Amino acid sequence: MPATSAIVDQLIDGPGFVLIPNLIDASEAAQARSLALKVASSPSGATFGKFNEKIRQQHIRGLLAHGEIFERLVQHPAVIEIAEAMLGDDVTLGAYSARILYPGATAMGVHIDYPYWAMRGPFTLRPPLMVQVIWMLQDFTEQNGATLVAPRSQLRCAPPNREVFAREAIKITGAAGDAIISHGLLWHDTSQNHTDEPRVALLINYGLKVIRPLDSGIANVPPAVLERATPKLRQLLGLEFANSLSRDLTRGGLY
Repeated sequence: MPATSAIVDQLIDGPGFVLIPNLIDASEAAQARSLALKVASSPSGATFGKFNEKIRQQHIRGLLAHGEIFERLVQHPAVIEIAEAMLGDDVTLGAYSARILYPGATAMGVHIDYPYWAMRGPFTLRPPLMVQVIWMLQDFTEQNGATLVAPRSQLRCAPPNREVFAREAIKITGAAGDAIISHGLLWHDTSQNHTDEPRVALLINYGLKVIRPLDSGIANVPPAVLERATPKLRQLLGLEFANSLSRDLTRGGLY
């Protein structure tokens, strides 16, 4: 993996995304994929994310209640190192979900990520407010809905232009266990799934601790998860917010 400083440069001033191969092995990716599909197909699956018939996609939340592998992936050391380099060592989770593109799925629609789409412009490139990680839980191919991005579009610091995106977008293909990391201002979309198998990925939004999470229930996890939670996971869930503010005050010489 390239040096973290080089990755940060690519995310901010370069293409706006990096593809990091082989962060987990294919068997771990397959396990997470299977669990996500199991949750989606369960009788209570709709409570974690309704199926969107129009685009044939489903967004499954509440993953931390469904297997320790999801706890491990959200705290993956390489990912955390990059997120902290971009956002500070008190980074928190804005959202964590699985996105399932069923056979026949169409594009979601080009967008930038929260919190930018919820803000009034103009946007600024620095400091970054959010970093997205897309875990490939299976191979991303030209045919199964691989992520589309417009390289360097984060430099525009603007909402997406559909016509420009259509001209500039490229597909990011890769193997199960790879991860895409991107600046929240990068224009991106899903592509069509022309295969007969669902394409599954994990989406993680890491943000500045002062940004309200997109998923308001991000910290609503089972007691067993909290009991075994590492200090890092507690921080990501926003449970150390008060302690972090106290450290900020101390660093600022106010205490």
